[in-house]
Amino acid sequence: MEASTDSYQEVSLDESIHIVDGEVHAAHVMLYARVDKILFGRHDIKYAILMQVRFDGTLEFPGGIVDKGETPEDAVNREMCEELGCNRDSCVILQTDHVMSHVSYKTQFCLHFYAKQISLATLEQMERSAIVCSDYGSEVMGIVRCPLYTLSNGLGFPAFLQQQFICVSRTQLLRSIEQRGLLTSAEIQAALKCTAEDKKATYEDIHNSRRVRAIKGSCDLRFPCNAICSSDW
Repeated sequence: MEASTDSYQEVSLDESIHIVDGEVHAAHVMLYARVDKILFGRHDIKYAILMQVRFDGTLEFPGGIVDKGETPEDAVNREMCEELGCNRDSCVILQTDHVMSHVSYKTQFCLHFYAKQISLATLEQMERSAIVCSDYGSEVMGIVRCPLYTLSNGLGFPAFLQQQFICVSRTQLLRSIEQRGLLTSAEIQAALKCTAEDKKATYEDIHNSRRVRAIKGSCDLRFPCNAICSSDW
């Protein structure tokens, strides 16, 4: 779910550069890394995608306002240093990393979006350093990863897509995932159809399922989490 996207329309990067004076520009980036791990022995994690929980509880990507005299690339590189504590030499966003731009003539706001693959070690270092940055705990309330797998109960990526995304962040996420080949178009469409409301695993569902298996002698209640993870998901 995205908040307040009705007034935004997609434009090319060239078009966005010539937006009328008075427009406020912002630039954000999807940083992602390949992860060679299998969850519960059956779900390929595929990639780690870095996102943030904003001060208002919504999800967005690292980035921020383009200051006077900056290009969108200048701004997103500066914001990464401020929000993720990364060294400018370890990850540099270039114009070739551009994915899409949106403009709202109603709100006089222009959004530029980029995507960059980095090493898992670099991404993990950013996660660690983010919590000691000045924006953490005020503008940024937390760092999260987007799961790209779908569990047998319909959770995972489909459940993540049901969260509240700020502005066009959800659209940016989906476009970048498809454009960079992290998931196929068919996989994305399947996740969009698999809503959390249809296949939500509640605590009561899990508790009752565990009781049934315990009665049958198929799991040990001393280790309920392991039993649930290995067989339910």
